[in-house]
Amino acid sequence: MDVAADLLTGRRNPDAPPPLLVLDEFPYLVAHSPELPSVLQALYDRRGPSSGKPPLRIILCGSAISTMSTLLAGDQALRGRAVIDMRIGPFGFRDAAEYWGVDDPETAFLVDAVLGGAPGYRDVVGDPPEPGPEGFYAWLTRSVLSPSHILFTEPEYLLAEDPRISDRATCHAIWEAVANGAATPTQIGGLVGMEASTLTYHLNVMKAAAFIRYDQDLLLQRKPVITVADPIVRFHDLTVRPNLVDFEMREGRAAWERSQETFSSKVLGPHFEDLARQWTLRYGRERGLEDIGHLGTTTVACRQHRGHEIDVVALSRGSRPRDKRARVTLLGEAEATNKSRTVADLQRLEHIRDLLCAQGWDADGAVLAVYVRSEPSSELRQAADAGQVLLVGMRDLYGRER
Repeated sequence: MDVAADLLTGRRNPDAPPPLLVLDEFPYLVAHSPELPSVLQALYDRRGPSSGKPPLRIILCGSAISTMSTLLAGDQALRGRAVIDMRIGPFGFRDAAEYWGVDDPETAFLVDAVLGGAPGYRDVVGDPPEPGPEGFYAWLTRSVLSPSHILFTEPEYLLAEDPRISDRATCHAIWEAVANGAATPTQIGGLVGMEASTLTYHLNVMKAAAFIRYDQDLLLQRKPVITVADPIVRFHDLTVRPNLVDFEMREGRAAWERSQETFSSKVLGPHFEDLARQWTLRYGRERGLEDIGHLGTTTVACRQHRGHEIDVVALSRGSRPRDKRARVTLLGEAEATNKSRTVADLQRLEHIRDLLCAQGWDADGAVLAVYVRSEPSSELRQAADAGQVLLVGMRDLYGRER
């Protein structure tokens, strides 16, 4: 009551800190009271820094990113009145492993590929899985694959967090299409059964809500690639939804076995590539990578092989994306398969480096890197010892002692 009185009357103990008003889940409040931002604007103008009155602190919180991100736009009431715009994202993969208390890199990788870095999931899942395939499956069956567990329908709850999303069926269809490889509005529309132009609104809302990402090619001026932003949504759309009846009937073992190829190629594969890029940017200095600026992916034209997709591409710190004067400092291949990587991977990267140089890119000095989930061949290990290639294994990714 004292704080409320301070806000209304302006009276304040001179020795007390400024009054603090915190409004949590602000998007829901705005959905029911659209005038609220204007009310806060009037309150700020009466009690702001230039009013000559005792100061007031206001904190607005909300999980609906699409709503929160528009509060400070040019035509909004609160424009020009914020001091801090803080977005709290998920843990990075190393921090997530430490938070879960997982020492085994392979187990940490599997947990991250399913749940990502959202810390709240540990509260509802409990202990991490035991190492090994059976330990991982047992962990899944008591969490995301269990019809009685709250995470079994997590995508529904995620969509419900954003009051702007009313057509959840279309959003689910977009998620599923993107998880299965559709990367452009036209491709998504083909799978969803809608014209690309009619999907624009839904895609923009899902992008603003951070449910999907638009990833730009690092070297070429081309349309961005659309990907699913949240690992648990990708896992759900590729593993749970196609086998929903089996899991609901508690006959998940056969469904899980049927899903292994999809899980490996469409869940673990993209996630391992993403971890390789994160490691290069955040921790590459641990292995001597000093000049890493903008980082992403690209496709290199090749008459012989009909083009090459590169999982990890880095530019120098002074270079800009899609600028032909940029200097390429790293080219990397990241494969989540348990198949041993060989010198063929190094030869492919050497070929790609030659192609880039022939196309006018400054790539002569680019480091060639192979990110491996399993033990590489002895020949590739020898090439790494000779300085021809940078080998990055799971223990390197997670900063574990060799």
